[in-house]
Amino acid sequence: MVVRQRNRKIDARPSLLKLVVILNCAFILFFLQVCQAGESIKAEENRVIKLDEISVTATRTIRPIIDVPSSVTVINAEQIEASPFERAEDILRTEVGIDNVRHYGFQTGGIKGPIDMRGVTGGITQRTLMLIDGVPQNDNANNSIGWIAWSQIPKDAIERIEIVRGPSSALYGSEGLGGVVNIITKRPREIRETSLTFQYGESDTHSEEAFVSQKIGGFGLLLNGKYEESDGFYMVEPRKDYDIERYRRSNRFLAKLSYDIDESSDISFAFLRYEHKMNKGREFFYGEKEDYRYWLEYSRSGQMFDWKALVYVNDDEKTAYIDEKKGKLMYEAINREEHFPVLTWGGELQSSINFSEANILTLGTAYKDVHFETKYTYFTEDREYEAGGDQNFISPFLNYEMKFLDDQLIFNIGGRYDFIESDNGKERDTGKSKGYGLYDNVYPEKTWEEFSPKGGVVFHPEENTAIRASIGRGFRAPTLFELYKTHTRGTGVTIANPDLEPEEIVSYDLGAEKVFFDTVWARITYYQSYAKDLIASRTVDISKSWYKRDNLDEVKIHGIEVELKWAATDWLSLFANYTYNSTRIEKDPVNPENEGNLIDDYPKHKARAGVMYSNARFLNVDLIYNYRGKRYQDIENTIELGGFSTFDLSVSRKFSERVGLSLQVENIFDKKYVFGKYDDYDSVSPGRVVMGKVKLWF
Repeated sequence: MVVRQRNRKIDARPSLLKLVVILNCAFILFFLQVCQAGESIKAEENRVIKLDEISVTATRTIRPIIDVPSSVTVINAEQIEASPFERAEDILRTEVGIDNVRHYGFQTGGIKGPIDMRGVTGGITQRTLMLIDGVPQNDNANNSIGWIAWSQIPKDAIERIEIVRGPSSALYGSEGLGGVVNIITKRPREIRETSLTFQYGESDTHSEEAFVSQKIGGFGLLLNGKYEESDGFYMVEPRKDYDIERYRRSNRFLAKLSYDIDESSDISFAFLRYEHKMNKGREFFYGEKEDYRYWLEYSRSGQMFDWKALVYVNDDEKTAYIDEKKGKLMYEAINREEHFPVLTWGGELQSSINFSEANILTLGTAYKDVHFETKYTYFTEDREYEAGGDQNFISPFLNYEMKFLDDQLIFNIGGRYDFIESDNGKERDTGKSKGYGLYDNVYPEKTWEEFSPKGGVVFHPEENTAIRASIGRGFRAPTLFELYKTHTRGTGVTIANPDLEPEEIVSYDLGAEKVFFDTVWARITYYQSYAKDLIASRTVDISKSWYKRDNLDEVKIHGIEVELKWAATDWLSLFANYTYNSTRIEKDPVNPENEGNLIDDYPKHKARAGVMYSNARFLNVDLIYNYRGKRYQDIENTIELGGFSTFDLSVSRKFSERVGLSLQVENIFDKKYVFGKYDDYDSVSPGRVVMGKVKLWF
């Protein structure tokens, strides 16, 4: 086969001098406008902090987050719009207890699940549950190309993002060992929203986006489409002749149709298509992803009973193109194409019974069915490989809330039973991976039963004050990929294990939050977790780089989360948060010398702080500081990756009702930091990323 060399463009990275000039001009303009505004900029009484945000994720019912035993954060539409970031995973990056190693420049990596919570690090395995309108997005192919496409939901279409920290299995079953993130999309409103957005910036990155939303009578329609293209970044040092920029192409389309049946019931249908092609640093090493998502939701609210029904289909196609280093050939051809179709469908039926305002019982059942296949097509050898299997979940659940002492004392208990069946497992390889193979395996059916209880209490000693405690159990069932798929990368082979058992975690937390002087909000939380049977790779033959997945590790986790927000004036607010986390290996039967070591790639210390200036007559300015402490690349704790600090900036202005401009600068001071060390190269960050945006409203 003949594959043509892709034309590369000369790196057009703006110089530091140009950036300094731009920023100086912006701040001079800022100063002049503030002086001119004079007395027109005054603090108003509406800057008072009110704890009135609600969450539907924490208890599966609409509850004020101050009444919820778990640590919950809600990022509302106004905060999302003001964020300097376009992608949901980047917006989450500033929140406490969340570790996101990847950002805008890493979008082409596809080598890690980006979001870890409370020290439950996943590596290439998703241990944080992601939902969109309550629909699970974690697939059953947790591998180097199986990560969640967090950018699939447009920023303009997000109503709010809910973060619930701690195990979520009591309500949502498998996956959420560290917590759950629920992205809730907007419903069309009677006032029409129509906009066009154009972005351009670093590495010839550009995007074009259209958004429209309107409700007429009982019918509502929301549409969004976006195309994005970038030459990408070099992400290794020193560079070899075969290293190229990690280019990407992506597009998405979202349609949501809603209908209000009557004043108390409604129905909505949504369709989402997402597609990308992303290079991973060499000409013949890249991945493609194509997702189709459908979900239908019905809800009805009554005086005593509330009902909700949900049906969904996730049809995902992933393809990886793997190059080959063989003899004198240095990654000059494609060795194979790896194709991973995953079909997931399911549904939920839920009812909440309002015995009184102080007693609410929620109960329901969920079903999920997953079909996974993989097939390799080889171009440089006579070989065939295929694997696959099925997995289904049947899961009744309940949650009960009780209030006492005039709603000052709130108890919440819940639990979920999951019956899980994995069958039709198979794997066949007609070639050899460094001597491993040939084989044609058919695996027996396997079932598990998991019960996940959770309980918590909240006490309000006074208004705008909460003291809370909770304890719960979580689990993650082995994925079909881990059970039935032998994974080959480079010279290494990781062998499948059909005898894997579910991972387990038990966690508790204690916390308090309070509003001081009406303008300062503070929250502190201590958490501790014990996890066992975590799935990891044990060495079979180090000389041949053979490994096998197994339930190996037991870890102990504890940490502290501290959050502060200050509404200094009506136009100026500040925030800061700090996370201390220690995740240590308690038991490693294969390598006992690792016991007591910190888990790999998770820092002990993380901190964020920000200043937000908002003046509709002039500018909106967000300046965010990020700190990520040192961590180890390996569980042996021999390869240390240093800590680093970065600053992000967003400057925006709406010049009229129809035109808005903004400038986003990620990593203002062009900090180059290492996020991976290997024998002959380091993986490095892309440095500063500058993006400009024009938004037009109609």
